[in-house]
Amino acid sequence: MFRRHMQDIRQRMDHFEQFGRSKGPQGFERFGGFGRRGGGRDRFFKKGNLQFIILQMLEEESRHGYQIIKDLEERFKGFYSPSPCSIYPILQMLEDRDFVSISKEGNKKIYTITDEGKTFLKENVDQDEFTKRLEQFKNVDFEQMKASREQLQGLFHGFMKASQSALQDEEKQKELNVFIEETKQKLERFYK
Repeated sequence: MFRRHMQDIRQRMDHFEQFGRSKGPQGFERFGGFGRRGGGRDRFFKKGNLQFIILQMLEEESRHGYQIIKDLEERFKGFYSPSPCSIYPILQMLEDRDFVSISKEGNKKIYTITDEGKTFLKENVDQDEFTKRLEQFKNVDFEQMKASREQLQGLFHGFMKASQSALQDEEKQKELNVFIEETKQKLERFYK
């Protein structure tokens, strides 16, 4: 009975993850195994991931909503910054499920993980693939990532110029196709 109840809660949590797209610099989402934005493609956070991250943060210490937003942005060095409309509905849902409790500190609501929230985290920690990816993210050199992104953007710009030029010359088009195929094969050596 309890396990079925937890599955129902997990499904409801997934429903709320329709919010929260990355607001970080364009291009980052293609690095490090993280998703891409928009158009039905993967997002930075897949369904349910953001709830797990928020619960894990609240397990570390109680926080108010704005602090959660800022702490997430800090963890991702500004490459991901959630909007309030992605965080507050999730916090409300977590409260509705009795995974967090709320106390007041002045005008701020302070969110604290409950025993039910801790139990949920404990029972689902192995199912949260994003947490594993997040651990890898901690070792990323953001300056090197930024430099790599700029390098790749320059390379892409060069490919576009070559492609435009090749449209007017059949021999150039054949040569470019061979070059692209060779480049693809060389690239595969890095990730296979």
